[in-house]
Amino acid sequence: MPRPGRYWPDTRHAPNPRPPHWDQDAACRLGNPLVFFPEGEKDAVLEDTAEAKRICRTCPVIHPCLVEALERGEQWGVWGGLDEGERERLLLRRRAQESTDVEEAADVGAPAAAAA
Repeated sequence: MPRPGRYWPDTRHAPNPRPPHWDQDAACRLGNPLVFFPEGEKDAVLEDTAEAKRICRTCPVIHPCLVEALERGEQWGVWGGLDEGERERLLLRRRAQESTDVEEAADVGAPAAAAA
């Protein structure tokens, strides 16, 4: 167990210790972490990425993993079952949907006389 320090408070004896983080239940904790950050030849990268995604599909915490990766802006690796490109496309779709929602809200709020 890490030693408590300035940036790591001693919560071992606290009345309400901090709950375990979701990553304690992550399926990736038991495997080779390099599979989730593939490098090298294209075929090897594709093979490792596919293996990482297979592991993710069995993971009980796939959703919080993806949410946290999106919030942190993870640029590398497989997180929550998605690789870098898939996460980027998901964020782009989300931003496009948000801008569409804002435009629709502006249209709904426009005075009727302006629409005529």
